[in-house]
Amino acid sequence: MESYSATRQRIHEKSHKYFFFERLPKAKRNQFYGATDALFDTNINASDFSVGLLTHGAKILLCYGFLQALYVQQDAVRTLGGAFELPWKPDDDPELKRIRDVRNRLCGHPSRAGERGKDNQISSATISLHDISEDGFNGAVYFDNRFEKIQVDTIKLLKTNKERLLEQMIKIEAKMDEMEKEFRDERSEERFSTCFEGGFQHLVQRLNCDLSNVDTRVLADSCSDMIEEYIVKLQDRLRSRSFADLADSSIFRVIFRGIDFLQKLIRSSDHSNEDQDKFDLVYTGLQCYLDDLRNEIRELDEKLRTPV
Repeated sequence: MESYSATRQRIHEKSHKYFFFERLPKAKRNQFYGATDALFDTNINASDFSVGLLTHGAKILLCYGFLQALYVQQDAVRTLGGAFELPWKPDDDPELKRIRDVRNRLCGHPSRAGERGKDNQISSATISLHDISEDGFNGAVYFDNRFEKIQVDTIKLLKTNKERLLEQMIKIEAKMDEMEKEFRDERSEERFSTCFEGGFQHLVQRLNCDLSNVDTRVLADSCSDMIEEYIVKLQDRLRSRSFADLADSSIFRVIFRGIDFLQKLIRSSDHSNEDQDKFDLVYTGLQCYLDDLRNEIRELDEKLRTPV
């Protein structure tokens, strides 16, 4: 059977791996992480109810906290789904709604304990200090002429809450998978690495030249322009397919600066040994950056074609 904690962790990890997630508005991403953090924290705290009784002096506050943790879990799953435009609320599920009502009646609105009748009776709610145990606690809602006893089995209530929320979390995960698959399918038809085909590596080799030899300088100058065109084409393609973050990353900036530096040396009328040393040094570094870029683009292509 699926685990609530494992599903929450899997959803959280996918957010770091999926391309589409980084393209969501920042507010949506913050909403998502706030919800997954809340699910993690409340699960730990609610599961430790019996442990808290051994060390916590304020037992009634612990009961309030337990019910509030379940309430927060439900709201967190609702928020999580909202990040992906999945309309759902805890009140849609009768079991979750019952848990919310217990929370509202005992600690949410104790002076008007969740009554929705036409007469809107005034009431009060209490939790019996003497009935708090490792298994749960008892509460009561008092009206003018009657009272209603509420028994809270913490283990059972927590289990029900997790099981009902798990169903929605699985739907959320499926929605994430669907969105990521759609993103990859739309962008994997043509590989980005084709930008390095058509003799690109040969151009890089020809860029290396002896500055004292006019023929090799002319060839290198021509090659530098064509290499720049290849890289610009790759940038444009990345931007057009929602990878502007990569297109504007430092690796492109360094490559363009390297090409510009070499072009200035090539096009200079005077060349010294020092100029040649500078050229060789920058050319070697440029080769490394171009290799790194090709590897990064190759990995991007592979990931886009990897099934979700």
